[in-house]
Amino acid sequence: MGKFFFGFFIFSTFVFLFADTPVKTNKNDIVGGIAITVNGDPITLYQIEQAQKDLKISKKKAIDMLIAQRIKAQEIKRLNINVDDSRIEEEIENIAKHNGMDRDNFVSALINQGINYGKYKDELKEQIQTQELLRNVLLSNVNTAGETEMREYYNKHKEEFSIPKEVETIRYVSKDPEALKKALGNPMMKISGVDRGEEKISLEALNPQVAQVFIKTDKNAFTPILNAGEGSYVSFFIKDKIGHIEVPFEQAKNFIAQKLVEGSQDRILDEYFEKIRVKAKINIIRE
Repeated sequence: MGKFFFGFFIFSTFVFLFADTPVKTNKNDIVGGIAITVNGDPITLYQIEQAQKDLKISKKKAIDMLIAQRIKAQEIKRLNINVDDSRIEEEIENIAKHNGMDRDNFVSALINQGINYGKYKDELKEQIQTQELLRNVLLSNVNTAGETEMREYYNKHKEEFSIPKEVETIRYVSKDPEALKKALGNPMMKISGVDRGEEKISLEALNPQVAQVFIKTDKNAFTPILNAGEGSYVSFFIKDKIGHIEVPFEQAKNFIAQKLVEGSQDRILDEYFEKIRVKAKINIIRE
């Protein structure tokens, strides 16, 4: 079996910052002594050297990365971000589906490729915790987006809020994403496990984020495959777009706030973690 998708992607800006360096913590690791403490949490000389060796980076970058890891872990604890086994299992099932497998076959594939399943679950838990932490940071900025700034965006991007009143579609839905992909590639062929039917959708009743999917998809084309919930996936073939309406500002506010945050996501995250680092008690014991 070839390579396949093992997990979900987290904000690219922080892939290095929060890289999951294997940090061993058995008793022998303390031989080199504690080099740095971050709010009381230790970083040893051994961990710094191991990070340099594993990631082939300079000592300064290794130290910065390990400090960032400690700060991230402390923020996860402070915000009480808990990820239980049921959440991890749910994510594993979703990953398996994206790879066209059931859970058991996916786990077997991991083991066959020499991946330790227990370690995989631990790393997946950390990924989910990191995703939740970064989502909390961004959502807090959505809530503070200024009314004036949002109004300016609305007035400058009127075309984003001028939408068809309705779209006529053919809905393709399946619990098997691979079968759905096959159906989209062969729309005239009857594919087992894929149901389809005509549906007229009122965009006025949808929130702007969802409506944008139909707006950006051309006539005689398929929307991206969407998660329909309860283990189902769906895509819509756009037959026609009918009428014309403008989404009022009040209805569009949440969408605009999210757009503004997305546009400055890197800056927001940089500033957030830099503020925490500045306030952190970082004690350099030895170098």
